[in-house]
Amino acid sequence: MISLDAELMLYHGSYAPIEEIRLEQCAPGRDFGQGFYLTTSVEQARRFVPLACRKRARNLGTDSLTHGFITSFRFTPNPGLMTHVFPEADIEWLHFVAANRRTSLFANKLRDLRHCDVIAGKVANDRTARTLQLYVSGAYGEPGSNEADAIAIATLLPNRLEDQVCFRTETGISCLTFEGSERIDFATR
Repeated sequence: MISLDAELMLYHGSYAPIEEIRLEQCAPGRDFGQGFYLTTSVEQARRFVPLACRKRARNLGTDSLTHGFITSFRFTPNPGLMTHVFPEADIEWLHFVAANRRTSLFANKLRDLRHCDVIAGKVANDRTARTLQLYVSGAYGEPGSNEADAIAIATLLPNRLEDQVCFRTETGISCLTFEGSERIDFATR
C-alpha cells in the first residue's frame, strides 16, 4: 500500500519529457479525476510509454514515434497537503473510479473527495479498464448494486494492480521536484 506521508520517487511515462506540469492540459474522466498521474513503479511508467506515443502519433497524423520518455519526480509532502489513499481496489475505490468516468454515478463520492490535492490507489490498467467500462455501462447490473459491485470486484481481484498517484491541484504539484528524464527507444526495449 502506498503512503503519502513520506518522500517518494514517482515516475511518468509519456511521448515527451515533462519538466513543467500544467494541470489545465490534463484530460478529465480519468480514474481519480483530472490531474497529473504518476506511479511508484518505473516499470509501469515504462509500459505506458508506447501507448502514450501511439496516442500522440494519432493526434499528429503520423505513423508512429520511435521513442518516449520516463520522467522522474521526487514527492515531498507538505503539512497542509490534503490527500486520500485507496489502499485496495474495493467498493469505495470502484465507486470513485466509476464516478470519475461517468459523473452521473456516485456524485457523493466526487463531493467527498473534491478537496483532495492528491489521490492515490490502484490503477485501472488495460486489463481492468474493460471491467470498469462494463461496470459503468450497467452490464453487471445497476452500478452500486450488491450484484454489480460483487461481479466487478471479483473480476478485478485476479489482476495485479499497480499504483497511481493523481496530483489534482497546484498545491499537490508544488510537492513535486523534477529529477530528470530518460529516453526510451522502442527498438531497444
